Amino acid sequence: MREIDLIALDLDGTALAPDNTVTDGLRAAVKKAREAGLYVVVATGRICGEAREFAREMGADDLMVTSGGATLSSVKYGNCTMRISIPWEAAVRAAAAVERIGMTAMVYAAETLLITPYDDMKFGAYKSNEGYLAVKQVVPSVAEYIADEHLSVDKIFVRSRDDSLLRGVRQQLSGAPGLRVISSASDNLEIMSPIADKGTALGMLCRTLGTSLSRAAAVGDSENDLEMLRAVALPIAMANASDAVKAACRRTTESNAADGAAKAIERILAE
Repeated sequence: MREIDLIALDLDGTALAPDNTVTDGLRAAVKKAREAGLYVVVATGRICGEAREFAREMGADDLMVTSGGATLSSVKYGNCTMRISIPWEAAVRAAAAVERIGMTAMVYAAETLLITPYDDMKFGAYKSNEGYLAVKQVVPSVAEYIADEHLSVDKIFVRSRDDSLLRGVRQQLSGAPGLRVISSASDNLEIMSPIADKGTALGMLCRTLGTSLSRAAAVGDSENDLEMLRAVALPIAMANASDAVKAACRRTTESNAADGAAKAIERILAE
């Protein structure tokens, strides 16, 4: 009997090539794994609508870990099936702090990405994929919109090339009640509920499918993958992963520029 029956794939820096595309090699590996009876699921920091687009392209299973583990989502229906939201007051404070500093940010509220006109201009310079365009909603002030509409927020994504700004926001918000601050790349921060992470969400997904983390493998590259990698039986780091991720893993595959995720799947199938 095969020891692994589910493989979870992070997207950015892992399953996606550096140009944010799904390679033919990955599509073939996912198809082969599913034909062999394994589940292959997406586990990403991206919101449902964006994750769904890539899951379809690679031919992954229906359930996904999305928004960094704050939600489980369905590829087929394009909606969240589970949410672990940030406490409302904490979300308003965090969104207001980010807006006050003037950083580029997206706020994840279920299946909607809330952004300001400034954020729309910044993200629109490089994000033109269908998933992003379908889920974004532009409002004058995200913090005010959350407060006025009393919205539940799953995640706040902040991007900046200014390390000092990122460090300042992280220092200001880390440890604040109802908030957890992590990162998925050197130029961003992800603000979430302290009890939301990819490992916890993947455990829920496994139970829904009738399996467990003790029979799961996961492939990742960054800080927001750590809980997931520590939770599964077979944690696999990308060659382009951080040192902390590599230290948490049992093996390392090649980089996302060299189809490392596809090679990780092929190795599992060969064992």
